[in-house]
Amino acid sequence: MTRKGLPGDESGGDTLGVEIGGRLDAPAPPPAPQLLAKVGGMQAVRTRGRFAALAAVIAAGIVLPAALLLLMPWRRDLLALPRAWVIGAAAVWLAAFAAPLVTALVPARGDVLPSAGRASRLALGMVGALAAFTLLGSVEAPGVSPRLPPGAGPLVMSCVRCISLLLPVAVVFLMAGVFVLRRVLPMGARRIGIALGAAGGAMGGFVLHWHCPLAQTAHVVLGHVGGVVLAVAAGAVLLPALLERRAR
Repeated sequence: MTRKGLPGDESGGDTLGVEIGGRLDAPAPPPAPQLLAKVGGMQAVRTRGRFAALAAVIAAGIVLPAALLLLMPWRRDLLALPRAWVIGAAAVWLAAFAAPLVTALVPARGDVLPSAGRASRLALGMVGALAAFTLLGSVEAPGVSPRLPPGAGPLVMSCVRCISLLLPVAVVFLMAGVFVLRRVLPMGARRIGIALGAAGGAMGGFVLHWHCPLAQTAHVVLGHVGGVVLAVAAGAVLLPALLERRAR
């Protein structure tokens, strides 16, 4: 076998193409009918909308808190509390729900996936803001808002009751997040789990804002914001574990 231009190729002929079974300038063979049929049947793939995951998670997660708001008795001191504080506190809880959820599920314009780092940082910042707000801004209606008996026991039991209502709300949002992100989140799952846990926990805190009659600062900080912290921890652990399990 010789090739043109190589030392020792006295004839200068290019016989490589002939020796492997054809002329180098011969036309390519026509594509197979099966290939043409496949190409002809191709259709444009619909791209994933930026807000599709957010809409799906809200649709799945909002059912439980909506049912709790409608079916549970409202706090007895609601009408005795300052209206501006009631509305303002509700807005704080809703902001702590919406901001991490949107950041965790909606990519920035031009991006393919959400920023996991930005979502987790915003979520932790919102949890800190909730802690500061409840620590400094909790309000009671004297003579109307019930108070816990002295001692750590009643406080702990009251916190357990509220956390047992808050965590199921957060878990629903986490499970919805697992479903919508199961194919699009190869990295950053733990940080997205932090954001989803914070959002779901804040929605549980929003429900408690309307139903829990205990307005003492210690209870609200430990039982409501403390429940959000537990939801954040659950999201950081459960979301990556569940996504990894579904990927197997």
